[in-house]
Amino acid sequence: MGLSEDAKAFFFKGNNEGCLLIHGFTGSAGHMRPLGEYLNNKGYTVFGVLLKGHGTSVEDMESTSYHDWIKSAVDGYEMLKRQCDRVYVMGLSMGGILSLYLAEKYNVDKVISIASPIKIHDPLAKWTPLLKYFKRFNKWSSSNPEKKESTKEGIGYNIIPLKCVPELLKVIKVTRKSLNDIKCPLLVIQPKLDKYVKLVSSSIIYNGASSTQKKQLWLNNSPHGCTLGPEKELIHYSVFEFIKLP
Repeated sequence: MGLSEDAKAFFFKGNNEGCLLIHGFTGSAGHMRPLGEYLNNKGYTVFGVLLKGHGTSVEDMESTSYHDWIKSAVDGYEMLKRQCDRVYVMGLSMGGILSLYLAEKYNVDKVISIASPIKIHDPLAKWTPLLKYFKRFNKWSSSNPEKKESTKEGIGYNIIPLKCVPELLKVIKVTRKSLNDIKCPLLVIQPKLDKYVKLVSSSIIYNGASSTQKKQLWLNNSPHGCTLGPEKELIHYSVFEFIKLP
């Protein structure tokens, strides 16, 4: 499928404080662009990374593993770290998981997790290690307005490479194991209308981190893809208020 220019990685130069924005599974940098533009307008240097296998074709994604996605996130962090004195990392869905992973392993100054899937609703997920041998791809539900909108805008895939679902579960497992290694300030944002992520995920992250400065924000009227949802301005404001604190 042809994706739009908005699916691509973006870089906006600002001050010596950097924000790394990481999109989710089958998504693209387009899901983080409005937040990135907002933060850049507030003065920050912003990099919206494009994870390997995303923003091109599902066939490209099919050949990737969670190690590739971690490397994309690490490369983005290291690029910003070379240019900025402080780096704040934030991500949506799997991008939130990757943000938490970076906070566990690197000297991240602050981390923001948005709709990060420690526990998911998909009952088929545990069967995909077997299903992938019989079927390569699976469509997102046609009744899902989030995915229809994302596909219409050309910033996400409308089908899932089943080979990649176990990779998603692996990066969740690896990250969950080390949540107590997170010591930097933490903001956990979770939409209450999320049909993919079990709401308990937010509390698992919040309670698992060792951060002394941490906060939870619940979005009452937002779906999983909340960075493009009806409360995106609340996300923008809350993220800005969190990272500007000393």
